[in-house]
Amino acid sequence: MKHAARFAHVLALGTLLPVLAVAQEDSFDLGVAPTPKQAPKLLTNSVDVGFGYQSLNSYYFGRYGGVTDLGFFPTLDVSLHHRATWNSGDTKFWDVDAGLNGVDNRYVQARVGEQGRWKFVANYDGFTRWFTESAMTPFDGAGTSRLTLPSNWIGGASAPQFINLITNLKPLELKTQWQSAGGDYVLTPRTGYEVRLHYDYRHRDGLRANSIAFGNEANYAVGVFFPQPVDYDSHRVQISMGYADPIWQWNASYSMSLFRDALTSVTVQNPYTRSLVSSWPAGGFAGYPFAFGQYSLPPDSAAHQISLSGGYAVAPRTRITARVSFTIQTQNAPFLPYTDNPNLNVPLALPRSSLNGVDHKTFASFMITSREWKKLDLALSYSYDDRNNLTPQSLFTYITNDAQDQPRPVVPGVSAYYRYNLPYSFTFQQAKAEVGYRVTPRTRLSFSYTGDFKSRTDQAVSETTEHTFKTKALTSFTAGSAWVSYSYAVRTGSNYRDFYPWNLSHTAAYLNASPNDHSIEYPLMRKFDLADRKRHEAKTGVTFEPAPAFAVNFSGGYARDQYNNSAFGLRSADTLLLDADGSYAVKDRLTASLFYSFEQVRSAQRGYYLASLIQTNPSQIWAAREHDTVHSAGLRMDWTAIPDKLTVRSAYYMSYGTTHMDIAATAFTPLAAVSPLPDAHEITHNLNLRGEYTFRPDLSMQLGYIIERHITTDWQYQNIAVAPVAQILGAGIIPPRYWAHVVTVSVRRAF
Repeated sequence: MKHAARFAHVLALGTLLPVLAVAQEDSFDLGVAPTPKQAPKLLTNSVDVGFGYQSLNSYYFGRYGGVTDLGFFPTLDVSLHHRATWNSGDTKFWDVDAGLNGVDNRYVQARVGEQGRWKFVANYDGFTRWFTESAMTPFDGAGTSRLTLPSNWIGGASAPQFINLITNLKPLELKTQWQSAGGDYVLTPRTGYEVRLHYDYRHRDGLRANSIAFGNEANYAVGVFFPQPVDYDSHRVQISMGYADPIWQWNASYSMSLFRDALTSVTVQNPYTRSLVSSWPAGGFAGYPFAFGQYSLPPDSAAHQISLSGGYAVAPRTRITARVSFTIQTQNAPFLPYTDNPNLNVPLALPRSSLNGVDHKTFASFMITSREWKKLDLALSYSYDDRNNLTPQSLFTYITNDAQDQPRPVVPGVSAYYRYNLPYSFTFQQAKAEVGYRVTPRTRLSFSYTGDFKSRTDQAVSETTEHTFKTKALTSFTAGSAWVSYSYAVRTGSNYRDFYPWNLSHTAAYLNASPNDHSIEYPLMRKFDLADRKRHEAKTGVTFEPAPAFAVNFSGGYARDQYNNSAFGLRSADTLLLDADGSYAVKDRLTASLFYSFEQVRSAQRGYYLASLIQTNPSQIWAAREHDTVHSAGLRMDWTAIPDKLTVRSAYYMSYGTTHMDIAATAFTPLAAVSPLPDAHEITHNLNLRGEYTFRPDLSMQLGYIIERHITTDWQYQNIAVAPVAQILGAGIIPPRYWAHVVTVSVRRAF
């Protein structure tokens, strides 16, 4: 009976199931509806607080704003955002982002506004550019505008004769602190229009390496390293108004830039008593302890610019863009005196008290692109850049490196030290045309021409013209794409007049006094930027994706420059570039990528030792070849070890660069003999490991570890003291070589 009753219950339930199904379809609710699953809370704010530990003191390791001191340092990353919900009708918002990495690298940015109406942005960032901590100097007063030698200094005709040099050396930290602040106010008065006011301020303060020369060129001048103080302020203000819609856009703006240097010069005492061979023209007064040299620092300057740019869609696939601007640059800082040495005879005053420099720049560009045809596309452009230097000319009677009295020739003006300043002006024009044709839906061929036309005043070459022809083929296929291009450029110039700048800057009386008073440049030498040149350049690239999770890219290029009309100067240069990279993803758990890059630059030049009036003596010819190579490689892997819990990231990077120089010295004189220069090497290995563990959606911890090995081998510094050669008092900088270990720990709270 029990089994029969149980069967009856099952039968009754089976009979009711179809009825219940029909009832559900008719929305006839016989019970409580299930609770819908809530969407996860959106976390838009976060605070990341932590610390790190570094194993060494090294300016080079943290040279671009990083940490340079051994020990612990703080880290902070804050991101706060507020925006009303989408259906509240409130469009106001604000954001704050701030960060700290050590005590010298920090930033903060704040934004507030109303969507589509106005926005205000304010920002600040500061970092330190670290140069070196190993420099040394005997000078007192580092960081000021006057550098003097200690009272017990003993001078000499060569650096090895500075008996008290080692005793007088003081450590010197070369670094510059950068601080920037600014903001934007953007107003949208009506649809399509925007008014923007921008301001930024930058301050730089610290010390950097520099050098000053003493002595004239005929009596073995000397070079002296000194720490240059940096105290620069830059201001920039820009106001603009623009409009944009699907058919046309325009923007008009005015900007002003101001540069201010708190210091005008640095005065450096001459540590040498005389030159290596003989006394300088002013005798004892040109050397220690009487002589001082004054080095001019960057002068105050200003620039004002107005510009107008715009674009117009002539047709759905044809567009015209244009831009015009006019800039006025001024520089009128007071001149320094001819010399700061009161013991030299300077009867003639400066012709004027300041430069009164004025430069007008006019720029205009125009471009039209069109794809109105199914297979054909066109692009035409033209640009005009004119720089008109209106600085007045005057005749200056300068004193060479504070080593001689001001020249007073018997015949007025007959002196190489009577010089006119040359206000250089330039006009650059460029015209370009490109046509593309689709041979098939996936294959495009293009041909282009670029003409560069440059004119210059007061230079050896007044005009140069360069014609560049380029062709490119691009095709795509199911698993990727490939392209190849070739260009050929020919640059020619007007007659090369090596004597022209020299003659323009000297008086007619001096030039007419003797044929030997003309240009000191070797007449067969050509400056590479003005010389005739032919350039061949070929490039290619391939992208291949054999599977959705796997992709590789290859690219390469070779360029060859030939200066066939330059018997002396740069004769040839070639560049080879090779790049390869690949990426692989295993679902959502593992991704990996790697790359390799190779760059090679080679050049050959020829010179002439001007030791006699003979200009064609083969024994006075010297030559040099330089070969630079850089290898870079890297590997990165991201692994989600535990979904939503543990992520591990690793990256390795290597860079290796070398410089090799071969020099064939002239056999004309033993004074020009050279020893083989050792190769310069620089190699860096960097391994970066980082793990993040998520305790819950709003709380996680990060752990990081960096190890870096760096070695610089450079003959400029290797095993060289402060006095490397007789005529140079250097800085004693030690090339960097280190192992660095950095560990970081932080906790992130999101809300």
